[in-house]
Amino acid sequence: MVDGIIVRRAKVEDIQDLADLAARSFRDTFEADNDPKNIEDYLKSSLTIQSVRNEIEDTSNLFLVACGGDDAALVGYAKLCTTSEDPSINDKNAVEIQRIYADKRVIGRGVGAALMRACLGAAEDLSCETIWLGVWEQNERAILFYERWEFKTVGARQFSLGPDLQNDLLMARQLN
Repeated sequence: MVDGIIVRRAKVEDIQDLADLAARSFRDTFEADNDPKNIEDYLKSSLTIQSVRNEIEDTSNLFLVACGGDDAALVGYAKLCTTSEDPSINDKNAVEIQRIYADKRVIGRGVGAALMRACLGAAEDLSCETIWLGVWEQNERAILFYERWEFKTVGARQFSLGPDLQNDLLMARQLN
């Protein structure tokens, strides 16, 4: 367990650290199983300081950051989107977890659980009935994590990592 995990809404002052964490955690999660050029191209187009700034400023997105340890550095983050849609998600009152990552140094130490609790709380605050996400079908660790949080597979979609088309499972959980 990371001591003193605090999850809060991201602020403009977090953009640099958030972009760094986003790029680093994406690379750590996917680089071993994918073409490094595709990873770098994705990072240059989707996880730059400017793209993170644009996403934070978009009111349909909610970024949550996890801070922990002695220096209160960012150790994880989640991005929720209220305007995402997919035919597999029947509920129109839904929110998507588009990203949820922990720094590889703290995986297994409670950061993911703290972020998931915050995502579920945010979804309930938004009066959503469903929370959903896409996860690469080869990311077994993440799939098991989501299943522990009562997410069920409800469909699939393709994700393009450069010219490589990959299959994502769509998983959803009904909220009370």
